[in-house]
Amino acid sequence: MEEFMGLLLGTLQLFYPLLIAAVVLFIYALIKQSWKLMLISAILLYPDAWYFSGSPRFPWAIFVPLIQVVLAALFYLKKENLSKID
Repeated sequence: MEEFMGLLLGTLQLFYPLLIAAVVLFIYALIKQSWKLMLISAILLYPDAWYFSGSPRFPWAIFVPLIQVVLAALFYLKKENLSKID
């Protein structure tokens, strides 16, 4: 796992592009209430969260993408309930 994260964040220099893409997708997914975009945002944020969790000041950072996963589940359940009502 460390080799893969090293490739993404170190060799390919994707730290900031992944972070920016995750934040933009998070905001867009909140506006559209799209569970798919929220999951994509969580996936894009995971390497950066994993990197920050290695710091002694931020060991909890690895759990930040779980917020997006929970929001995605809520958006999905809301969508399912609305489709059952119609």
